[in-house]
Amino acid sequence: MKIARIYIVTHRTKPEAQAALEAMSAWCAERRVEAIPVSEAVTGVSEDAIVLALGGDGTVLRAATLFAETALPILGVNLGSLGFLTQAGIDDLLRAIEHVYDGAFTIEERMRLRYDWRDASGTALNDLVITGKAESRFCELELSWGDGLVSAYPGDGLILATATGSTAYSLSAGGPVIVPPADCILATPLAAHKLGIRPVIFPADEVLRVRPQRAVLLSADGDPVGEAGPGDEILVRRGDRPTRLIRLTGSPGFFHVLDRKLNWADPEERRSSA
Repeated sequence: MKIARIYIVTHRTKPEAQAALEAMSAWCAERRVEAIPVSEAVTGVSEDAIVLALGGDGTVLRAATLFAETALPILGVNLGSLGFLTQAGIDDLLRAIEHVYDGAFTIEERMRLRYDWRDASGTALNDLVITGKAESRFCELELSWGDGLVSAYPGDGLILATATGSTAYSLSAGGPVIVPPADCILATPLAAHKLGIRPVIFPADEVLRVRPQRAVLLSADGDPVGEAGPGDEILVRRGDRPTRLIRLTGSPGFFHVLDRKLNWADPEERRSSA
């Protein structure tokens, strides 16, 4: 893959962002690669390009949203601590982009969720979160799938996540870790008022139906996307296009990152590395 242009999505409030942009501009100028800063959704792109997300996992999610209608691969470079979706830190920015330029990478396809209700629709890489609209946040939801009703969910709401999103909000709500790039839909309740309610994993090709019994708010990958209420039916299914993430050759594996984030290392290994 010969790279002719790089679309750059940046978390501009981070202090390292400007220096990273300047370094990338210089690198691109030397190799006659076009550097294109992006802040809005992009559709018409050529195949000789990649997307560079400079920030953290949130910036990768934003880049994935902006380029959701394309097949361009995304390289995440963290301007802070190691993330689940980023492949390198700020100190390794130029080395990482050189690896991609030289073809030392693979592509991981990550499933996206599509959501539809009334005339609204969209996709998410991590999750669709449905919560109560009232100050108490309490809501009542019914979740169904092809085989019928799953359960009623009285409580703070419901998280519908991909395997990628299993290590985000769902994890903090008691959901399982699902190894990407597994394809599935995870339903994790938020503070359910039923002690027996537990997270459920559905096949990726199922269509889930959520019916709120009172007004609820919806957010996709952390961004508000609308409201729904009694009489509405929210449909959630696999998205038509996956997000394609660049994985550098020799980069840390999923469980290495999980260890760094959640301290999962074997006790003996931890002692030997101390």
